[in-house]
Amino acid sequence: MAPTAAQGIGWIHDDFEVRRPCYWTTYCWLQFCDSNHIECHRRREKEKFWPTRVIFVGNPNKLTLVEERLQGEDYLALSHCWGALTEEEKNRFCTTRKNHQDRLQGFRYDELPKTFQHAVQVTRVLQKQYLWIDALCIIQGNDGDWETQAKTMADIFACAYCTIAASSARGWGDGFLSPQTDPPDIGAPITPSTITCNCDFNKDVDEGALMERAWVLQERVLSRRIIHFTAAHTYCECGDGVLCEQLTKLSPPYGKQFFILDPIFPRRLTKSGSLRTADFVQFLLKKYSASHLTFETDRDVAIDSLVERMAQVLQTEVRYGIFDCFLSALLLWKRSQEDKTPRISYGDRTVPSWSWMAYSGGIDFLSDKTQDLLVPRRVDLGFTDDGKALDVKVRRFGENFRVEQKGKGHVAVNGTDEVGPIWFDVADRIEFKHCVVVGMDKRDRKENAQKTYYVLVVRKKEDGVAYERLGVGKVEAQYVSRDWDAGTLW
Repeated sequence: MAPTAAQGIGWIHDDFEVRRPCYWTTYCWLQFCDSNHIECHRRREKEKFWPTRVIFVGNPNKLTLVEERLQGEDYLALSHCWGALTEEEKNRFCTTRKNHQDRLQGFRYDELPKTFQHAVQVTRVLQKQYLWIDALCIIQGNDGDWETQAKTMADIFACAYCTIAASSARGWGDGFLSPQTDPPDIGAPITPSTITCNCDFNKDVDEGALMERAWVLQERVLSRRIIHFTAAHTYCECGDGVLCEQLTKLSPPYGKQFFILDPIFPRRLTKSGSLRTADFVQFLLKKYSASHLTFETDRDVAIDSLVERMAQVLQTEVRYGIFDCFLSALLLWKRSQEDKTPRISYGDRTVPSWSWMAYSGGIDFLSDKTQDLLVPRRVDLGFTDDGKALDVKVRRFGENFRVEQKGKGHVAVNGTDEVGPIWFDVADRIEFKHCVVVGMDKRDRKENAQKTYYVLVVRKKEDGVAYERLGVGKVEAQYVSRDWDAGTLW
């Protein structure tokens, strides 16, 4: 449930536009958080991590790209939308091999687009000297180091002193700060609020343009503290909850959103129990899958650091967005968009057909209650040793089994009887005769012939040996053979 305004003392000002962006409020909040929120203040596992490059903003006359490890310093990180950039704009604003050495010597503030300028302003007012922005701190272009730096993204946001979220900016030229007079004394103590505020965190942040980006989900979840600059309000988010710019503390979110506020993510998952954890994992994957990517081939990497961190804490294996500890439930994904585009062409990389990463667009799951799903033994369903495929038991459907169109979907039919729905991964209906049983409803008796099997619909690949996934379905067990053949699902 999204946070809603609670009662408290507001720092009221008549001129709303002039007052924004509440530098004083955010500075005091950070100081208060440092002093009072033990969990937020605690450093991440990568306690000594420092980005390969940061921007030094402490000199009022110029900015400098710094490539050295700094002891005892903090840096802020910018989370933002790139927007629709021309090649000329990318070459002018980004750090590339051509301007890399020059930027190590220094460059001008007015050379930056407005969103980056505003991030520099916020960093300076918060009395910090270092700022990380992906476009400036990662060498862009085909000859750059994006692939190497992308692997450190989790640590960059997890170890930042604070993340600046440019929620109101759809592109680099927009900026995210409104005009304001000089801020009040930033050393003034913070005062908890008791006046009702009409802010809407869910609308301003969770439904905002920035959160539509797939990369941002990872940035938000892993950041221990965030300042959200939206068009209507400024919000401060940490493990203790959310404050609006009037110092009104919003009611804490319940359910799945609770884990996103974890300042030492994903430690809260280890205390929540397997059912709540599985519920959150499905929520996270659905949210990510529906987010936008400039390059669809980033689908497997834009969440990689996040799921790897989760797998370490959960002490499980994760392959292509599927966690081994919730294998059956997560294999039962289906595409939620009617426009079913072809599989993503990853070039040199391979993403197997059983992973939701094989396609673009949102997903949903056939079973969102893992406690009700009886799953096969590990020896009957699991990752291969190299993690690139699945070892499965392949079963056949009956001779009279066929699939028919029903409305906008498909249904399995045996003779004249409908025996369960089928969801294909692609737009075209494909003929098949095989399936892999990945679960059944616990409430069904094993001897009940009409019990429901949750299945992956598969067919043999062109090599005639291995299998590939075509979709998922729920069918009556009596129409699936008891006999099986060992197979490999790619």
